[in-house]
Amino acid sequence: MKIGLVLPGFSANENDWGIPALYNFVRTLAATNDVHVIALEYPCRRGAYRFFNATVHALGGAHRGKRDAPRLVADALTTLRGENARKSFDLLHAFWVNKAGWIAQLAARFLRVPFIASVAGGELTRLREINYGGQINFVERSTIASVLRGATRVTVGSRYLQRIASQWRDDALIVPLGVDTSFFALHPNPLPQVERKSRLLNVGSLLPVKAQIKLLDALAHIPNACLEIIGGGTLQPELYDSARARGIAARVHFAGEIPHDRLAEKYRAADIVVQSSLHEAQGLAMLEAAACGRAMAGTPVGILPELAERGAAIAANGFEVGDLVEAIDGAMGRQAEMAARAREIAATEFSLDAANKKWIRLYESMV
Repeated sequence: MKIGLVLPGFSANENDWGIPALYNFVRTLAATNDVHVIALEYPCRRGAYRFFNATVHALGGAHRGKRDAPRLVADALTTLRGENARKSFDLLHAFWVNKAGWIAQLAARFLRVPFIASVAGGELTRLREINYGGQINFVERSTIASVLRGATRVTVGSRYLQRIASQWRDDALIVPLGVDTSFFALHPNPLPQVERKSRLLNVGSLLPVKAQIKLLDALAHIPNACLEIIGGGTLQPELYDSARARGIAARVHFAGEIPHDRLAEKYRAADIVVQSSLHEAQGLAMLEAAACGRAMAGTPVGILPELAERGAAIAANGFEVGDLVEAIDGAMGRQAEMAARAREIAATEFSLDAANKKWIRLYESMV
């Protein structure tokens, strides 16, 4: 099949992980299909290049400014039309249902091909207290509604997000992105268990929607645990100060952003991987943790509630600090049991191969 993917941005080369889930998605899909990626914003340069077996058409929109937005749209449509003239697309597929989805929708109508819109972030949410979500701004809200109405199929990455999407489409399909279970894997030489503080790990950008501030509050109520937070973002100074103010700075390590190829060792060194987010579309960090055979606990968003139902995690009853404390305490008592179940689920249901088969089945049903 010839597939056109419209994305806000993509990896600049095979050594640039960009968004790892999409890196692996494109790499796996292009092994057996003719894949063309239209990268609207990033990388900053313009031009076409090969990425494994895929072709990436970078439009460099991030540095072109808002005044050039109509031209960016025109360039994307021209690129898609030109590629279609060489050989017709079987379908178009956009991740994020705002600008990327809108451009893919226009192109699909013009080229008369089916179009998949994948909700991939906070497009359907409205968290006014932190100014987060695609439903706050009227223009973006209208764009998203148009894309969801016009898409041939709409996909989401979790049952949690499917419930939200049902306000627009009651036929949204759960088709999650996969995780590389050969890289995120069990420790080859597991260390013996010793008496020590439980090691908690949080992986995510330091942004309000990730709500690590509540995780710090929770840690203050769990004296027999320490915490490592991996990620960078605007809240870093505030979180540093909060840890000191709560008297837990000695038990918190802010690792900052680390290379993707170091993440697996971080997961394997943890006892429990914790999610504190107010919203997750899917939550790849949880699947990476599961693939490494880690127990998980956290807020009831993204894929975590489904993992909890299967015995691989504990989902909090809500978003209050007490809810998070209770979930973490519960996971500490069932760590070995949940860890084994987590690896089994990740390996059989969320591997790159398993995810790719689901996407291919969907594509084939549409052409």
